[in-house]
Amino acid sequence: MNTGERNMHKYFESIKDSIKIKSLKYKDFMQIENFHLNENECLFLLDYSRNEIIYKKGFQNVLGYQDDEITNDFIIDNIHPDDANIVSRIIRASITYCIEYPKNSSNNLLDIKHRQRKRDGTYIHVLNHSSVYDLDDDGRMSVALIRFTNISFLDNTKNVNWTFKAKNLNEEAFKEHINKAYKDFFTEREIEVINEINKGLTNKLIGKNLSISEHTVATHRKNIFKKSKCHNPKELMLFCCEKGII
Repeated sequence: MNTGERNMHKYFESIKDSIKIKSLKYKDFMQIENFHLNENECLFLLDYSRNEIIYKKGFQNVLGYQDDEITNDFIIDNIHPDDANIVSRIIRASITYCIEYPKNSSNNLLDIKHRQRKRDGTYIHVLNHSSVYDLDDDGRMSVALIRFTNISFLDNTKNVNWTFKAKNLNEEAFKEHINKAYKDFFTEREIEVINEINKGLTNKLIGKNLSISEHTVATHRKNIFKKSKCHNPKELMLFCCEKGII
């Protein structure tokens, strides 16, 4: 289990006492019972007051698992290890916002594109769409409706993309909070090299512009791609932009 997974497990346990338990009645499930799913979709209801999935369907088609095998811990543990840390930060920050600002949260929407493991061990790219399904007596989000859509045929890039929409949200401050883990991800010199790579320059020209040797540039380039787990300049630029690095 990596750090992102551990943080999510601990977080979901820690917020249970912040939300009042509210038992949903049969009529509360009627809407979701009639919710049409495409072949590439599955969904579940996550009750934050219990840290339990209280309804689920469609997982056989999307991930190869029977619905009764699915728990919140199971979902967390099967996020791709390279995606888990940033996905954890995004989910925890968005839920915390909903809890701290309940009056602004009834129409909040969170979308994350990340990788999820299937029964056969392969990973698919899913659009993880979360919305508020029910509120507790204090108006806090108590149950979320979460839908996974397999979008591997549309987008197979490794980068995690996300948007969080909430009333009166300071989007810049929220993004800075999410991306602060990447504040010192690269050294100042590496960022200078990245900016030169973005111009499409060779190692020789980058070295000339930065007054360093071609060999030093090659070493920086190698370290940059290793750190980011990117394979080409396009992937690197996308990674840096999404993480607020450049």
